[in-house]
Amino acid sequence: VLAAVVRLDEAKAALVPPACDARGLAAAAAAAATRPAAQGSGGEEAPPPQPPPNRFLYHSALIQVGVCEPSLFCAEMGAAAVRMGSPPRVRLAAVAYLISLVKARTASLEPALPLVVEAVLRPLDPSVPSLRESSLGASTTALRELVRRYPMVHFNQPTQRLAVGTAEGVVLLYDLRTATKWRILQGHEAAVTALAFAPAGDTLASFSASEASLRWWAAGSSGLFSFLGLQGSCLGVTRVDCALPDAPGARVKIEWASPQSVGITCDNEALGFFTRPP
Repeated sequence: VLAAVVRLDEAKAALVPPACDARGLAAAAAAAATRPAAQGSGGEEAPPPQPPPNRFLYHSALIQVGVCEPSLFCAEMGAAAVRMGSPPRVRLAAVAYLISLVKARTASLEPALPLVVEAVLRPLDPSVPSLRESSLGASTTALRELVRRYPMVHFNQPTQRLAVGTAEGVVLLYDLRTATKWRILQGHEAAVTALAFAPAGDTLASFSASEASLRWWAAGSSGLFSFLGLQGSCLGVTRVDCALPDAPGARVKIEWASPQSVGITCDNEALGFFTRPP
């Protein structure tokens, strides 16, 4: 946060109050980074030329706040993305800043993934059609970036559901049609390394490297599962007896091989195929 204050001071951001917390810094930097250049209007004499705002410094300060305080950053950007009194460019920029943070700190943001996802989803609230329509492109781009960068985030097109594996071992399912949390899948006792929906979206497989287990979940809307409320149903657990590379940044991925089996790869090298228990 101190680094962000220094950067904002260097950029001479007049919108920053003398004393403010991380959330205030995030709001001030976002406002400064999206502030348009002053223009004359009507018959008024045009103001003297001003140097263009150094948006790079504002943006850099904003990302620094996000690195130091990801929870507050996500809360502020999520609020800015749905603030109807703000110009559309400011609302869209708030979503873009979230993805800028993801790109800058991909690995270190894994514990904050649910916060990032929920901030990105806020503008897709169907109860505010104008907001959803204007934000759909930006939020869709952001979600694609999350799916591309994190193997513990997966989207199923037919069901319009997004799965997010957390550092606490919980899997969260979101319904993009309602922009709400749809199911909570609890069972893993360590961080979720990777997950994937079956093509039809009725089943989800999640893998935790730390506990060497693969869990199979009901992810459809019919049968007993539809009466369980937010809590989801685990269909079975498979022990994964394969060595994983110790190299940091190794990318583990799950791919469905058939309606009942998946393959696990690490950096595109096959680790094994596993079948759902009967």
